[in-house]
Amino acid sequence: MGTIWQDVKYGARMLMKRKGYTLVAVSALALGIGANTAIFSVVNAVLLRPLPFSESERLVKLYVTDAPRGITKYPTSYLNFSDWRSQNRSFEAVAAHASTGASLRAGDTPESVEGVYVSADLFRVLNVAPLMGRTFLPEEEAPDSRVIVVSHEMWRKRFNSDPKIVNRQVALDGVPTTVVGVMPEGFKFPVEVVGPEYWQPLNPKSEANLERGQNYLSVIGRLKPNVSLAEAQAEMTTIAARLEQQHAEKNAGRGVNLVPLHEDIVGDVRPALLVLLGAVGFVLLIACANVANLTLARAAARSREIAIRAALGASRGRVARQLLTESLLLSLAGGLAGLLLAVWGVEALGAAIPADIPRAAEIGIDPVVLLFTLGVALLTGVVFGLAPALRASKSDFNEALKEGSRGSTEGFRSNRLRSLLVVSEVALSLVLLVGAGLLIRSFVELRGVRPGFEPQNLLTAGIGLPQNKYPSEASQAAFYKQVLERVAALPGVKAVGGVEPLPMSGNNWSTVVTVEGRPAPPPGQRQRTQTRVVSPGYHRAMGIPLLRGRLLTEQDTDASPKVVVVSESFARQVFPGEEAVGKRVKPTLAQDFTAEIVGVVGDVKHRALDETPSPELYASYLQAPQPFLALVVRAEPAVTAGLTSSIRQAVLQIDADQPLYNVKTMDELLSDSVARRRFQMTLLGLFAAVALALASVGVFGVMSYSVTRRTHEIGIRVALGAQRRDVLRLVVGHGMALVGAGVALGIAGALALTRFISGLLYGVSASDPVIYAGVALLLSAVALLACYLPARRATKVDPMVALRYE
Repeated sequence: MGTIWQDVKYGARMLMKRKGYTLVAVSALALGIGANTAIFSVVNAVLLRPLPFSESERLVKLYVTDAPRGITKYPTSYLNFSDWRSQNRSFEAVAAHASTGASLRAGDTPESVEGVYVSADLFRVLNVAPLMGRTFLPEEEAPDSRVIVVSHEMWRKRFNSDPKIVNRQVALDGVPTTVVGVMPEGFKFPVEVVGPEYWQPLNPKSEANLERGQNYLSVIGRLKPNVSLAEAQAEMTTIAARLEQQHAEKNAGRGVNLVPLHEDIVGDVRPALLVLLGAVGFVLLIACANVANLTLARAAARSREIAIRAALGASRGRVARQLLTESLLLSLAGGLAGLLLAVWGVEALGAAIPADIPRAAEIGIDPVVLLFTLGVALLTGVVFGLAPALRASKSDFNEALKEGSRGSTEGFRSNRLRSLLVVSEVALSLVLLVGAGLLIRSFVELRGVRPGFEPQNLLTAGIGLPQNKYPSEASQAAFYKQVLERVAALPGVKAVGGVEPLPMSGNNWSTVVTVEGRPAPPPGQRQRTQTRVVSPGYHRAMGIPLLRGRLLTEQDTDASPKVVVVSESFARQVFPGEEAVGKRVKPTLAQDFTAEIVGVVGDVKHRALDETPSPELYASYLQAPQPFLALVVRAEPAVTAGLTSSIRQAVLQIDADQPLYNVKTMDELLSDSVARRRFQMTLLGLFAAVALALASVGVFGVMSYSVTRRTHEIGIRVALGAQRRDVLRLVVGHGMALVGAGVALGIAGALALTRFISGLLYGVSASDPVIYAGVALLLSAVALLACYLPARRATKVDPMVALRYE
């Protein structure tokens, strides 16, 4: 221990003595370690950390499968869920949930609050106890139930942490509702939903719940301790087959798919996060190669010192240990600086991370991340320090002592290890640059996609009518008719419409559609179509073009014959080679809803810009009223930004308890739809830029060192008649040969590795030649500059000074 402490003290003195070397090395390591720590904090929170529930590995998500349509994850109906719950023997408990919302008046203005309908045993499935009060009783899963459990955040923000909140009544959608419990701080379910504020019992007697084909419920179960996922899957497959026989009309072709809850939540973000973790790993390797090159150069400069230590009795092992100790001190200093960078990086990631990344609120520096940083720092010290230490300890000490008083004539090709490190840096940088280039081009291609409507100057706002206040379809239609008329009269408004569900909102709705005059397909093979309930004027407000026929009008009321408008994809798929206008179809919108197709409009990308447009059917809210409708308001550019308050006042004038929710421009919704891709592109581009800078510094450092070590030889060449261009060609040629080898290896590596990001690309191949060629030229140009600067210095060597150079 005494000798180790001596090594540490001596190493620290040597590092402080060479402040420039130490600063450069620590900075490079801090960048690599800090980036790795920041990204690992995201990976740890999202992918590695168990869900915040007791024995969360036993939690399973249950989905409906639809084999004829190739669907493996689909919500279920209340009746199917009820049968699953009563017939299974594999689960301790099974619960269902669905998103909802309500209006809560906490002041002068009603506010929209996000909630979740849940079956009574949801909290038993999650094994979570309330902070105050209780959760739901089985008998409260009933139509007349007026109880809620609130989140800790809602209790704190909206009820000022009232200690007497339990059994207090609040007005939810204007209905007195009793708060029976408060959940502990940090509890959030569903985990993937941003901030549910309250939970409310499911109503199994509602009209929607009495229809087995109304699939809107997500189902979660807790496996019994001695039951495996495979055993539960086998039992649920048997139950699904039995239900398919008993209810062939609605359950034909339907099965059950069991997915571990953790996998279900994070599965779709796993590839992107692992790609980012691999990218920062490459950045760290480049930083290590840089520092290893610096350490090799410094060890060569210290060859006389090391030889003297050996002559005084130091063993080769002791010499190697001393140099390795210095490397570890460097890496620990880099790790500490990297951790400080990571703290800032995590804050920046928290502000920039898309809202649809699950568990984003849990990202932070915890003990696991600290251990990771320490491990990376120690491993880094060994990686970049071991080779220089071993090389220095194996040097010929006698030769070093003899050469101590004369200049070195080390050639450009003599140090293969340093050359290999430069080649590696260039290759790793090219792989990262290719990946970043592919994502950037993919993002540009995606943002250039036309969604099928005109998003500019279009404001959207959701409205949800409470069933207790607007129980009939006529009252719902009357309310929206007044709203649309008042909003249309606002100054600066050019067009207004309503739709459910709103494009790019993440919501979707499909119905079974049959064609009049055709035999009904067998159950399970019927045409399902994306269905939209809209107001007359919706297509004009959105800028969706009319291709044939006419649009819906105010004359298409409940008293007139039912009509619908369909998309071009619907007309092409359902009526190939025929004219769709004039045909009659029957969507399962309402009882006996048979309608004539009066128009065909352009296709719309409803859920995402990278999707293939689905067949769509549009019905009028006057003929198929709905309690939910999103307003779409097209206005003059000058008034769009300030239009929200005017729309809110117009709605409050009709119903003083009715709030707006999710008020956004359509441009914002489109931007949100590509937020995850933008996040991935930005981070990978940032890492690639850092890698390019590090690789350039590495090339510059090696060439500068080589020029310095060959000053004596260059002086002789110049004295013998070598011209400036000859020296330039010699230095730059050798440097670019290393870069060329790195580019070749990098292209091969990129072709092998970019297949892992192929699923993240849109409109561009993972082997796109334009990207590869552009990146190779960029990297070569930067490397050429890095080689030229030392070469230019070499041309200014004075032969008389160089011949006396030591």
